[in-house]
Amino acid sequence: MTPNTRPMRSLRSRLVTTILLCWVVPVGLIVALAGFLLRHSYENNMTRRLETDAAYTLQQFETHLNTAFTDSKAVSYDGVVRGAYRAWQQDGDKAALYRSVNDYLAQSFGREERYKAVFISFWNEVGIYPYVMSSGISGYSLPRNYHRSTEPVILDAMREADTAIRFFAIDGDLYIARNLLDNRFQPYASVVQLVDGDTLLETLEAMPGNARLSLDGLTLDSGGLCEADRTAAENYAFHFAGDLPDHTLTLDASLPPFDIFRDLPELQTAILAVVLLVLPLLGVMILLFRKHVTKPVEVLVDATAHLQDGERGYQIEASPRSREFQRIYRHFNTMSSELKSQFERSILEQQTLQQARIKALQSQINPHFLNNTLEVINWEARLSGDERVSAMIEALSVMLNAALDRDGRGQIPLREELSYVDAYLYIIRERLGERLVIEREIDETMLDEPVPRLILQPLAENAVEHDLTARHGGLMCLRARREGGFVVLEVEHEGTLSDEDLRQAQALLCSVLNEKEPSGQVGIRNVKQRLDLLYGDKGSLSLLQAGPDRILACVRFPSAK
Repeated sequence: MTPNTRPMRSLRSRLVTTILLCWVVPVGLIVALAGFLLRHSYENNMTRRLETDAAYTLQQFETHLNTAFTDSKAVSYDGVVRGAYRAWQQDGDKAALYRSVNDYLAQSFGREERYKAVFISFWNEVGIYPYVMSSGISGYSLPRNYHRSTEPVILDAMREADTAIRFFAIDGDLYIARNLLDNRFQPYASVVQLVDGDTLLETLEAMPGNARLSLDGLTLDSGGLCEADRTAAENYAFHFAGDLPDHTLTLDASLPPFDIFRDLPELQTAILAVVLLVLPLLGVMILLFRKHVTKPVEVLVDATAHLQDGERGYQIEASPRSREFQRIYRHFNTMSSELKSQFERSILEQQTLQQARIKALQSQINPHFLNNTLEVINWEARLSGDERVSAMIEALSVMLNAALDRDGRGQIPLREELSYVDAYLYIIRERLGERLVIEREIDETMLDEPVPRLILQPLAENAVEHDLTARHGGLMCLRARREGGFVVLEVEHEGTLSDEDLRQAQALLCSVLNEKEPSGQVGIRNVKQRLDLLYGDKGSLSLLQAGPDRILACVRFPSAK
């Protein structure tokens, strides 16, 4: 790679300078300052408008209520209803009472748009229900519902009211009630005014944001409902008090949410103009970033991918224009070359060491089982004829060929490994006879699977020498299968491991081979060390109590297929 002799600026200083000058500083300051000023101006203007609207709304509401108070007083002061009621007490003429009261209500309230209806509710069981409805209201459902459900509630509450005015919120409507007194100042009826919510709250609905009126514990919101208070006053930012004698009138309000584009539509045009001016600068910044950062990083990522794929010694040929990436590329090339050299040396050393250790470990098996086998043959030769001895010698020959490894193969097909196990078990069955039962659970598709030489026979020998011989026979099961890309070989036999046996087995599988260890332990440890050398962490050997009177030895290593 030809070095770039041109003087280079620092990549960091170039990018920071470009970003600050072209985008971050001016745009950030403009946006922050504009947002602050616009919100401040909006809040001031809306607060002044809200205060003005609140004062006007309270004034209009008080005017409506005072007019309603005056109208209800007029019913009492005019004396028309009281006179008609006194006449009924004398002559009992209900029809005359109804005509007189209804005519009076029609003349007094028939053209008043501020009321939906006005009712005269007599306290005694008179049996008539005078009322008048606004010209815009028709039908009989309103008076029928009033006399059926609303009138009992109002009359029950008005028993303690004397001449005071009471407000009622029933089924979303606002009722104003005042008692009518006779000459003895005893209540004989109540005048009930059903207020038109649209007329009463028209100024409230025009207020900005959320607003509600509270009248003697009742809440009238901008939706026109008249119900019990259901929203805490703390949810509103502004609170105003009305001037209504003998009654509590308050107005709670909050500003509408600030929507900059809704309240300042011209701002959209201004922002669009700024964006069109800044976009070229942003494009320049993006091009510079891609040229001086993105592309060099892509080259570096591609080089690491080649290295990860096994191309040790891969060299970056590109010549970046920044000082930082030039140094990174140079360091990468040096590291890649050194890694290739070290890896090649390490492979050669590891292969030499591994072959030597495997040969040494495999050679340890020869005397381990040869002495036991010769002892069995010698014992059998003294007790039987030449035919059985010949068969045993043939089996011994198979085992010797496996142990000597004359062809130097570290791995053999599973079927060949099973032949070594069969040869060994043939000799053992000559000793134990029919008392030794052998079962096989071998996946036939695995017979050509490469496995380490003498990986299964030492496990079978360990089971025989440590458990089955002492029991004068028993059941042994040989298994071979694949599990998720791994080969699993198992030898399960009858026997029991005590806690001490399990502890020693774990220590045996974890410790380093000691040449002075008893020969009975060499086979298991030899298998474990060969698995470690060949497969590392992916190979394992376990010895455990698989169930009642069952000991399981399991070998697991990656499949070659």
